[in-house]
Parts: sequence; C-alpha cells; structure tokens
Amino acid sequence: MTISFYIQSSKNPAPIYVRVREGRDVDAKCKIQTTIDPKLFSKGKIKLRKIPTGADANAKDWIQKANNELILIQKKLDQLKVLLNERLNNRKNGQTINSQWLNEVIYPRSKNEIPKALLSYFDYFLESKKTSLNATTIKKIKVFKHRLERYEKTHGIVYINEVDKRFALSLQRWCDRENYAHNTKVKTLKVLLTVCNHAKENGILTSTQLPYITRGLKYQKTSHVHLNFEELKKIAATPMPDQRLENARDWLIISCFTAQRVSDFLRFSKNKIVEMEGMQFLDISQKKTGKALYIPLTKEVTEILDKRGGEFPPAFSDHLEGNKTIYNTLIKEVCRVAKINNKVTSHGKNPKTNRYEFREVPKYKAVSTHIGRRSFATNYYGKINTALLINATGHSSETQFLKYVGKDGNQQALTLAKAMKSFAEQSK
Repeated sequence: MTISFYIQSSKNPAPIYVRVREGRDVDAKCKIQTTIDPKLFSKGKIKLRKIPTGADANAKDWIQKANNELILIQKKLDQLKVLLNERLNNRKNGQTINSQWLNEVIYPRSKNEIPKALLSYFDYFLESKKTSLNATTIKKIKVFKHRLERYEKTHGIVYINEVDKRFALSLQRWCDRENYAHNTKVKTLKVLLTVCNHAKENGILTSTQLPYITRGLKYQKTSHVHLNFEELKKIAATPMPDQRLENARDWLIISCFTAQRVSDFLRFSKNKIVEMEGMQFLDISQKKTGKALYIPLTKEVTEILDKRGGEFPPAFSDHLEGNKTIYNTLIKEVCRVAKINNKVTSHGKNPKTNRYEFREVPKYKAVSTHIGRRSFATNYYGKINTALLINATGHSSETQFLKYVGKDGNQQALTLAKAMKSFAEQSK
C-alpha cells in the first residue's frame, strides 16, 4: 500500500488530501481538516519558509513561529500516516479498503453519533432497521450500497446534504455509462431517497432539493410472464424424468394456485392445514410482510397432497436461499420438458454483462420463482373479486396489485363494464 498527501487547488489556503493506493484494486481518497499555502507544499511534504538574507530580528522571529506551525502540520501528517499503516496492517481478511474506510479512520465517530456520509449512513440505516426488515430486503439494500461505493470511486465521498438534483443527474449518467437497466437506475434513486429521508428524520441536514431527486423518473413497463390455466394443465400432465423434477413440478403447481412467495410456499406443511365449513385452508403468516392469511386449497393442490399421502413435496435444501436457487433452476427444466417454449419478451439478467435487459426467449427460460404468485393473480383477475385476490396475495393496496398483474386504467374500465353488463343481465 502507498500512502501519500496532495492538494488539488492553487488557491490559498488549499485543503490537504490523503490517498491510499495499491495497484488498480485500491484507490481511496479523503480530505483532511488541514489547509496549507500551495507554495509551502511539494511532493506530499510541507516546505518550511526560508529566512531571507539580511532579515531583521522581528522578521526572523515571525518566520520561526510560522515554521513551528508548519512543523506541527507535518507532524500531524506523519502521525496520520503511521495510523493508516497500523490500520492497514491489522485489517481483517477481506476487508474492503475504500474512501468510506479511509473517512472512518480519519474521522472516527462515537457510538452515539449519527454519520453524515451517505455510505456510512447506509450501515446506520440497516442497523436501525434490522428488526423490521427481512433478510432478503437487507440483502437488496446492501446491493444498492455497493453500487454507490463504485460510484464514489470516481466521484469522491458523497455526504447526505449533497444528495440533490445535480447529484441525482450525475448518478443517472454514471448508471447509463455502466449499462444499468433503466428500472435499476430508478430503483437506486428511490432507495437513496428512502435512506436520506430516514437521515432527515434523525436530524441530519438534507438538501432542499432532496424530495425532487426522483421527480419525472418512472419505471418502464416490463412484460408480465405467467403460466395460464392451459399451460398449467399441460405441466401437471407431463411425466417428469426424475423425482427431483417431479417435486419441483408439484411445487410449481402449488405455487400457481396459492399465490404465495417462494419463501412462504416452500415452508408449507401438513400441520398448517385447517378445515372450515367442510373446506380446507392453509393457515400461514407471510415471511416478508408478517400478514396472517388463510389460503383455500384448490382441487389442483389437494390432488398433489392426495398422491403424496397428505404431505407436501420435500424441500430441496435445509437453507432458504439454497432452496430458492435450486427450485429456480429446476422449474425451468420442468417447463422445458413440458414444452412450454413459445417466445416471450423477458426482462432478465444477461450472465455475460451481469446487467438486466429485455430479450426474446423461449418461455421456459423466463420462468422464475415468482411466476406462481404472478400466475395466480393474472389468471384469476377479472374472474374473481379483486379485493379477494388482494387478500390472497397479501398486497397492501389495489394499485400495487394492478401493477403486479400489469393492468392499466383501460383494463380496469373494461372489467367494470363487463361486471355491470353481467349484473344487468342477472337483474332481467
């Protein structure tokens, strides 16, 4: 590691910066709370004033006092260099050395102090929310934090009070250069707005422009890939070549008729089944929202349970994330075997670029863990009262539900017209 000091301005006084570098992987910078006359700074070192020939006693005394102050500044830089070397030598394996790390070494805060740097506040935000956010949401927020870390490598440390329209535009342009999808860019700014609003509630000064950093930004409408009833019948009737795929196929059918997230339906068990008025229901509490729900068991679900002696299919792993990953892979193969291969436009991650993009692919390739929940909502929309569907899916509002199934105002009006026509016919 190389530690150096430099200035970026020719104006007097100019702030001194410290820089830690190691090859191409590490390049951390931070401004320290020390300024200097640029004429008295060269090659990372403080230059002492020279006593001119013929200077009188007063001039010599003044220069000596000024040099004593410069010596103290150099001593401060030397001490900082020793501190940084010590921290670098004793850092934990795998610890990231970046501008945030450097800033926290130079300006250590007390345990009760609220950070003002945006990256540091992300950690404070997650710590304060750890009991109210689930593990998946925390993981997603950390992804946004790491994205901001990459931005800071070329733009320097961002403080909460600097998050304004100018910053938002700079971040959007950086996202474009990095080939992030439009919706990823919008979501990044919305998460930043949430974090900064949390800081504002905790007394941190924010820009008056903060409320406007997402103004005019809208998500691009994405295709809503789902499995319709005919495709589900075809999948259910197709023999699978091995037991794992049969288990995955059964879970896929169950998910499409219970409307639950993968983190919920892979936890379904026989002892969660209750009976009311001769009908069977699953009594569950959603992992993400904590909402308690009763899910009716349809014929398609009970047929799977009956063939398994009343049991749900076995899980694929003891770990939730492992379960999701394995299931996500297997159901693609299930749909390929069932020949669900009509072309669809999919919004997915390109493994070569690691970026989301729209691509035309066979439908089985677009199938993912979320397709069961989306298929339920889409297949039954317009056939069953929307309020009842929302109760089954656990969405917090009708607006959120309609976005989920990809319905707009025109389709809502059409659904209303059909319902009114049906009502009029029944009245006759």
